[in-house]
Amino acid sequence: MNRPHNEKPHIGVYRKQDFVTYVTWKSLPTFLRGQPETVLRKMGIDDDMAIELLQIKTQRDFAERFGIKDLGTLTDWNKRIEDEGLVEHINTWARKLTPNVVLALYKNVTKHGKSKEVKTWFEIIENF
Repeated sequence: MNRPHNEKPHIGVYRKQDFVTYVTWKSLPTFLRGQPETVLRKMGIDDDMAIELLQIKTQRDFAERFGIKDLGTLTDWNKRIEDEGLVEHINTWARKLTPNVVLALYKNVTKHGKSKEVKTWFEIIENF
């Protein structure tokens, strides 16, 4: 059964804070994981927690970073995350990047006259 995002997802989980952090990490786009801080900041990501988490590339890296010795714990967490629909939607983290994307899209539209990219961004991220 899916739990509303405002409920606490860590009830009944050992290492509650690590689980909440893991859910946040799983919510971040995989293509950004493992990128250097300079690359992330150039992309407009300036949230220190997001940058710290994005520097973790794999589940194994996550386990090492947080001292989780049994990788089966992450397997259990993955199942729980999937079963309960706990991973945030892309627009939660991406919305902060809208000003940067709008500027880039604006430049592209004014240079090439294509507005399809702008429409797509607003449909996906801003729910228009």
